[in-house]
Amino acid sequence: MRVGFISCFFLLSSGVLAAQSAGTQADGEWRVHHRDYAGTHYSPLAQIDKSNVSQLKVSWRWAPDTAERPVDVRNISTPLMVKGTLYFTSGVNRSVIAVDAGTGAQKWRWNWDDGARRGVSPRRNSGRGVSYWEQGNEARIFVVTPGFRLAALDANTGKPVATFGDSGLVDLKLLLGVPVNPDSAAIGSSSPPVVWGNTVAVGPALEVGLQPKSRRNVPGRIVAVDARTGKLKWRFNTIPVKGETGNDTWKTDAWTYTGNAGAWAPLSLDAKRGWLFLPVEAATGDYFGGHRPGDNLFSSSLVALDMRTGQRKWHYQIVHHDIWDTDIPTAPILADVRINGRPREIVAQITKQGFVYVLDRVTGKPVWPIEERAVPKSDVPGEQASPTQPFPTRPAPFDRQGFLAEDLLDFTPELRAKAIEAARPYRLGPLFTPPSLASAPDGTKGTLSTPSGVGGANWEHGAFDPETGTLYVGSFSNPVVLALANVPAKSDMDFIMVGGPVPDVEGLPLMKPPWNRITAIDLNTGDHRWMKPAADTPDRVKNHPMLKGIELPRTGGFTRPVILATKTLLFTGEGSGGAPILRAQDKATGETLWSMPLPGAVTAQPMTYMHNGKQHLALWTGATRNRPPSELLVLTLP
Repeated sequence: MRVGFISCFFLLSSGVLAAQSAGTQADGEWRVHHRDYAGTHYSPLAQIDKSNVSQLKVSWRWAPDTAERPVDVRNISTPLMVKGTLYFTSGVNRSVIAVDAGTGAQKWRWNWDDGARRGVSPRRNSGRGVSYWEQGNEARIFVVTPGFRLAALDANTGKPVATFGDSGLVDLKLLLGVPVNPDSAAIGSSSPPVVWGNTVAVGPALEVGLQPKSRRNVPGRIVAVDARTGKLKWRFNTIPVKGETGNDTWKTDAWTYTGNAGAWAPLSLDAKRGWLFLPVEAATGDYFGGHRPGDNLFSSSLVALDMRTGQRKWHYQIVHHDIWDTDIPTAPILADVRINGRPREIVAQITKQGFVYVLDRVTGKPVWPIEERAVPKSDVPGEQASPTQPFPTRPAPFDRQGFLAEDLLDFTPELRAKAIEAARPYRLGPLFTPPSLASAPDGTKGTLSTPSGVGGANWEHGAFDPETGTLYVGSFSNPVVLALANVPAKSDMDFIMVGGPVPDVEGLPLMKPPWNRITAIDLNTGDHRWMKPAADTPDRVKNHPMLKGIELPRTGGFTRPVILATKTLLFTGEGSGGAPILRAQDKATGETLWSMPLPGAVTAQPMTYMHNGKQHLALWTGATRNRPPSELLVLTLP
């Protein structure tokens, strides 16, 4: 079974749903990770606009204690702002910080040492932030620690809530429904949980499956607990057990030992219906699936659940039997649009492979045709690749797909010839060309492919403007060598990824530009509004001796952009490793209206809020070549 559906519910008006999605927050607050449950990363604030954005100045800044080791140089959290307080995470221990939204003065700090469990965590970083919950006069902050404990903190004091779990903590490893050793099981989460009503839902992350030690791994089951007590409410098996829908898509009983298939990206929620949307990752391993024949539901699938019970409403598998690490990297975006003159409630899923899958939010059926097309076969021994994959007919891809001869660098005939020679030892092909052996019988060393498992798009998400129905997506044309080998000393899998560097051309990229971009997509029509390189041409390209005297286009850079949409502007940064610049772009055209130098690259999605009558813009910097420590910058107008 490819797709499961339920019967249609009564379509709700867009105004009611928008109010429900935002919860009860004032327009100036930012109470949910992407500001609303719908995952839009959009704010209606308009005080900062085209006429005054050039006047933005740093109002205050916050930095972690540099005496902490290791020094935090890449914070990926998005702060929340509730009632004049900013809440965010920092450092490898994922400390939770509360500061005054107007001054940055610290109100409280909570830190938990996971001990040995942190050492086996697959997400040893700051995390993407926290979740906020309130009922009556009680308010709590929820955070998942690196060692996969769920903590409930008093939002006013930062103290653990004694009545929640064990003195404020719930061990999520013990709620998976499978026996695991809590000290050694490599499962965690870096995304904030979804909190709705009295339910807290957590999507787990597992180790990257490039070179899994074993075909046997921890399954990434979704768990939900009571927001007051921490007691288990429900659990959803992303790898279905016997008797459950989808179990027959795991041949040879692979469901009994295969792991991963968590949901490491943030989850989204249709708050009117109480439906939770899961962006499910791939199963073990990322590039070889010979040990798990079949389509492997619900890996690499979008799944809708009832938040109250965990019961599945529908699912749509975006990649069958994923062997490209093209799991779902972003929160699903819930939107109300008009298609062919009719109001439609949709869910738009941004993917690594450069597609946006647009489905009816109630039924899970494609809004525009999605065609099952034949894809190349695998000749890796034991691999049983799916003969077809689903291709959206609309919107068009937002980034380059596959790797063909026409994608090779072509600034000059000499460089083109060198690029052809550099690519000769590798297989080329369209999207979904499978990985191949590092030492194949035909003499090739693997398959050149793009986008890779880190993009196209990735956790940096995008932004959706509900007023115009426009989706903004940042992406990176990032090729990779998909090469497999049998390495018994590293894994009991028949084949693991050994890869190797993508060859360059005299120090220049093998693939021609643009290398990263921002694309604006009209979700009312499925048409692209505009597409622009997301960065200036890097110095190492502009100043290359073989390009002297050649007028180069704006090429974009080698990073994944971050985006925030407001009522008036599109704020963008180049992402980790990019140039330390913040830009404001025209939403209608993509034209850069203003830019500002920063102490480091923008490493996480910016957010904005209103405090004491002034709009503030908050963003994390760090992760440039000289690796300055992370710093939270907050900008305002004079």
